[in-house]
Amino acid sequence: MSGICAVWRKQNPGAALETVGLLCSGLKLDDSERIETAAGEGVGVGMSARFPTQQIFQNDRLLIACESDLYNEADIWKTLGAAPRSSAQLAAGEAIAGLYERFGPAFLDRLRGDFSLVLWDRREKLLLAATDRFGVHPLVYYEDAKVLTIASRIDALVSTSEVPRDINPRAIAKYLNYSVNLAPETIFSKVSRLLPGTFLLASGGSVRLEKYWDMQYEEDRRSDEDQLSQQLEEAVAESVAAHCKEDKFPELGAFLSGGTDSSTIVGMMHRLKRGPVKTFSIGFQEERFNELEYARITATKFGAQHHEYLVGADDCFDALPDMIRYFDEPFGNSSAIPTYFCAKLAAQHGVRVLLAGDGGDELFGGNERYAADKIFEIYQRVPRLVRKGLVEPALSLIPLRNGLVGTARSYVRRSNLPQPDRFFSYNLLLDNPLGKIFETGFLETLGNYSVLETPSHYYWQGPGKDPLNRLLYLDVKITLGDNDLLKVTRMSELAGIRPRFPLLDRAVAELSGRIPAGLKVKGIEKRYLFKQAFREILPVEVIKKKKHGFGIPVAVWMKSDKRLRELTHDILLSPRTYQRGFIRRSFVEDLFQKHATDTTAFYGDTLWPFLTLELWLRNTVDAPGRST
Repeated sequence: MSGICAVWRKQNPGAALETVGLLCSGLKLDDSERIETAAGEGVGVGMSARFPTQQIFQNDRLLIACESDLYNEADIWKTLGAAPRSSAQLAAGEAIAGLYERFGPAFLDRLRGDFSLVLWDRREKLLLAATDRFGVHPLVYYEDAKVLTIASRIDALVSTSEVPRDINPRAIAKYLNYSVNLAPETIFSKVSRLLPGTFLLASGGSVRLEKYWDMQYEEDRRSDEDQLSQQLEEAVAESVAAHCKEDKFPELGAFLSGGTDSSTIVGMMHRLKRGPVKTFSIGFQEERFNELEYARITATKFGAQHHEYLVGADDCFDALPDMIRYFDEPFGNSSAIPTYFCAKLAAQHGVRVLLAGDGGDELFGGNERYAADKIFEIYQRVPRLVRKGLVEPALSLIPLRNGLVGTARSYVRRSNLPQPDRFFSYNLLLDNPLGKIFETGFLETLGNYSVLETPSHYYWQGPGKDPLNRLLYLDVKITLGDNDLLKVTRMSELAGIRPRFPLLDRAVAELSGRIPAGLKVKGIEKRYLFKQAFREILPVEVIKKKKHGFGIPVAVWMKSDKRLRELTHDILLSPRTYQRGFIRRSFVEDLFQKHATDTTAFYGDTLWPFLTLELWLRNTVDAPGRST
C-alpha cells in the first residue's frame, strides 16, 4: 500500500524503532515495496516505498520521511543558494531539510506540488507533520499519554495494537450520506486525519494544528473577461508543463474522460511538442454510461496515442477485494472501479505517471448542482407574497404527483431549504427518516449529531462570501478532498501509477478564487470563463456537451451479473451484517425490492455503499489483513 510513517514515544522511548517497524508493516502492500526505517531519541520514521517519491533523509539535525512530487525543486535550490549533495532520489528530502532549517515551519508555503512529510528536529525536540494544500497525500495520526503515531494510512496505525479500533458511529453516518467519511474524523474514534493545507506540531507535551494555506475568494473586479481568460489559459499551460517535468512522454500519460478538464490537460500536453500524448479512457457496454465518443474526438484533435478498455461486471467482481482493501476506510464511490482500470490500462502501456483533470469542477463551477442552485436562488427572489400566497398553494392543490408538477413541487421544496441543507437534500440520510435506516441503539450513540455539521462549517465559516463560492469551497473540501482525490490517488497507486493534478496547482487554484462568481456560472451556464479561456483549443463538441461524469453501471450489474448479484444478496441479507447493530435489515430489504422492479439505477446505486461498507468491515475490522 506504501507510504510514510513516524512515531514519538513519550513512554518507553527505546521501543521507537520497533514501533515504526510495525507501522511500516501496516503500510506494506506486497514484497516489491522497500521498507526503510530510522530512529533515535524515542522518535522514529519509516516508509514502505513503492515509488521514488517516497524517501527518508537525515542529517545532523533532522530526520525526515516524505512522499513528495515537487514541481519547483530548481527554485528551491536557487533559494537555498546551493545544489543538492544527495542522490537524485534523496534530493527532495534534502531540499525540504534545507528549507526548514532556513524558514522553520513557514517552509511549507514554499513547496509547490503534492506531498506529505514528517520531520523530527533533534535540536529543538520538535516533530512536524504536514500534507499538501488539497490533501493529495493524506496523513492520519493517533495520540495518547504514551505515544504519537502518524502514517499515510489508518492500516498502519492500527497495526501497532496501541491504537483502539473502536468504530466511530459518526463516520458510519457520514459515509452512508456522502459515500465517504469526512475529515478530520475517521472510521476509528481515536484516529484523526490531518486536514489539507494543515500541519501538526508536537513539542514537549503538547500537540497543536495550524493551517498554512487555504482557498481564498477575493474577486478581481478590475480585470475584464478577456484578461481573466488569458490569465487562466497561461496559468493552466504553465502548470501542465511543470507537472510534466522532464519526464519522458512514453512514460507519461493522461486520463481522458472526454470532459472539459481532461481534454484541456491533453491539449496543453500536446502544445509542449514532446511527442504524441498517451491517453486512456474507460467505457462500458451499457451505452448510456459511455463518453468514449468525446474522448475519441479529443484524442483525434491532438494526435494522441489513444487507448480504451471496456469494463464489465467480471472486472468489477474480480477487482473488488483488492479495491476494498486498498481504501483504509469504507469508500462507496463506485467510479473507483473505472478509475482503477484506466490506470491499469496505462501501466500496461508503459506509463508511470498520469495527469488528471480533477478539481476543475470545484474551482471553476462545473457541477450541475451549481446551476440548479441558481434556479433556486431566482425563485427565492420572487416576492414572498407571490411564493407563499399564490405559487405554493396552487401547486399543493393540483392532484398530479408526477411529471412537470411533481418536478416543480420538488424544486419549490428544495428552494425553501436553507443552505447547505438544500445542496445535500437528496442524500440518503437527509431524504429518509434516520429511524427507518438505523437501529435504535445506533441512533442513541449518534445523539444530536447531524451529518450536515461539517458542510455547514465549511459553508458558513469558510472564506467564500458569494453563495456560489461558498458551495465551491464546500465541494473543494468534501467532493474533492474527501472523495475524488482519494479515489484517483489510491486506485492509481494500486495499479502502480502516480497521478498528478495540474488544475490543483497553487497558481491555478488561487486564480480561480479571484474570478468573479458570475463568470464561473453565468446565468445557468456552468464553468463559463473556463470554456471561454480554452474555446480555441478544445473541440467544439466537448465544450457543448452535457456533463456526464465517470459513472459505472453497478446497479445494472447487480441484476444482470450472477456473481455480483449473489455477492450483494449474500452479504446484505446475511445475519452477520445486522449483528453489528448499525443498519435496519428492513430498510435494506426494501431497497432490494424496489431495485428489482425499478428501471433506473437509483436503488442499486443506493445499495452499493451498504455493500462496500460491510465488505470493508469484514476485511479490515473482523479479519484484518485477510482478503475480502
